Amino acid sequence: MLPASPSLQRTLTQTTMNKTVEPRHFPPGTGKTYKLGQMTMTFTTKAEHNQGGYTLCEAVEPPQSGASLHRHPTYDETFIICEGSYAFQLDKAMLTLGPGDTVFVPRGTPHSFLSTGPQVGRQIIISSPGGIFDAFIAEVAASMVDSGSPARPGVAVGFRAIAAKYGMEFLS
Repeated sequence: MLPASPSLQRTLTQTTMNKTVEPRHFPPGTGKTYKLGQMTMTFTTKAEHNQGGYTLCEAVEPPQSGASLHRHPTYDETFIICEGSYAFQLDKAMLTLGPGDTVFVPRGTPHSFLSTGPQVGRQIIISSPGGIFDAFIAEVAASMVDSGSPARPGVAVGFRAIAAKYGMEFLS
């Protein structure tokens, strides 16, 4: 597929930005859900709902699951801890988080998190601008469907290649 011409990209952006945003209710259990390893991620409010402003994801992580140290230059993230306990690395600082804690991670900042238990952790992740994080997760989940098949790359190779495509760099 050829990339869109600059004039077409401008037209698409203007069309998206001029689209009327309507109020919307997202009842529990709605949205697109992905299972990545032990983690379950459900995306509700996405870029298409708010003129590209942000994406909202609920992440449920059993103890000892999370994301290794990484950074991404294309979007900011806010993590709101709803349940459980987390070890969170924010640049060089190590934080212990629990319900009610919020962490803002500006684009480019190294960070990681781990649900430390003993109960399952649950957090809300807001990424801005929208559309990048959810596209990355969707592509990773799709790549895992046939993982191990000789026709598809292994999960680790595919995962890092997909991450690089979205500007993410894993540091550990």
